[in-house]
Amino acid sequence: MENSQNSENGDSASSSESGFFSVPKLTGGDMYHVFISFSGADSKWVEQLIRKMEASFPDIKICFHNRDFTPGKTIIENMTECIQKSQKIVMVLSPDFVHSRWCLFEANLSMFQDCTSHKAIVPVMLRPCPMPLYLSHLTYLEAEDEQFFEKLCNRLLRSNAKETEDVLVHFQSSILYGGKHLLSLSSINENNQEASNGAFSDTCVPDSLKAVVKDPEIYKKAIHLINDTPPYTDILMSNWEKAFLVIYIVFMFTLLLALFIISLFTSSWMYFLHLPIAFILISYAIYKLEYLEKHRSENIAQNMSTKTGEANLLLAETSVLAGCASKSSLVFVFVSLKECKDMFHMASGSDTEEAKCMWKKAMIRHSSDYATCLAKKNFTCGDPRPPGHLVNGICFCQYVAMQIEQGHWP
Repeated sequence: MENSQNSENGDSASSSESGFFSVPKLTGGDMYHVFISFSGADSKWVEQLIRKMEASFPDIKICFHNRDFTPGKTIIENMTECIQKSQKIVMVLSPDFVHSRWCLFEANLSMFQDCTSHKAIVPVMLRPCPMPLYLSHLTYLEAEDEQFFEKLCNRLLRSNAKETEDVLVHFQSSILYGGKHLLSLSSINENNQEASNGAFSDTCVPDSLKAVVKDPEIYKKAIHLINDTPPYTDILMSNWEKAFLVIYIVFMFTLLLALFIISLFTSSWMYFLHLPIAFILISYAIYKLEYLEKHRSENIAQNMSTKTGEANLLLAETSVLAGCASKSSLVFVFVSLKECKDMFHMASGSDTEEAKCMWKKAMIRHSSDYATCLAKKNFTCGDPRPPGHLVNGICFCQYVAMQIEQGHWP
């Protein structure tokens, strides 16, 4: 671990007992070195951390809302003012934090944007939970790490002049979040084995999507489209094929019965002939059942994938894509398709009806599978060709181009 030294900006001489860290001076309008944001459910752990830090570093100024918030002001006003007056921000992540305190940030992004855009954010994972979208590019500290306290001190007591872009939070649709897996959503009938297609709740926008899907109606319309997937129909076998299968089964059973009756009146080897016949019949029946079930699943998946592609025509306006991972599961990823859409229009010469039609076909045919691959970080369609519009990943127009090369168009 690097030893903290007095910077040219003038760090104070106050140090920990080991002398490894020094508390930087407060400059400008700063009143606190650290503002800690946490859920009330985690207050005991946070209070213990604050006591340990203040005992180790007497000069450190930590903003603790139970102690430092101004009475009479709303929690939003207090948080905004304290963040503005703090050098760095610690966010103690837990399921309770994501569902309560972080919701305050997301619901009031316009208020917090200015006061956090140039602040160093230090996420601390206290208990496992989904990483909020706007923190997803940051490296968090694990509270269970044996060296957690030392690592936290190193981050908090480091001079602001040494901070880099990777510790800043960005309240906008940044390319840093491209390809981020936001949510896996299970159907409400996932335990119903008789259900042909999955049905998903559209009562409200899930918390993990609220930061980007601002209009609940867009989400509801998208889920309605997916829920309207036509039920499975057996279109894989023609009538003559079904008739042939029935005749074949009846013939085999008749033959088996005849052989069995003959075996009762003779002691010849034909007594055992029905055994291999039975084996052949059963094997064929099992194969046919597996064949039908496999194609039934493929038919359901294809229908749902197509409807999910139609839903993505709506969701794409919010930089979100849905993928049909299975008939009872959807995945949602954060990805902007603006540059890919422009590329489609450029390929067609202009913003013509033909270009719009091509884009619509590509979205309906491929966007669901693309979102699923993006969520799983697993593309099996080969190496992409430049140019790409997604940092460290395959963009949608690259994916479509590879599908076309394999003959999957429209």
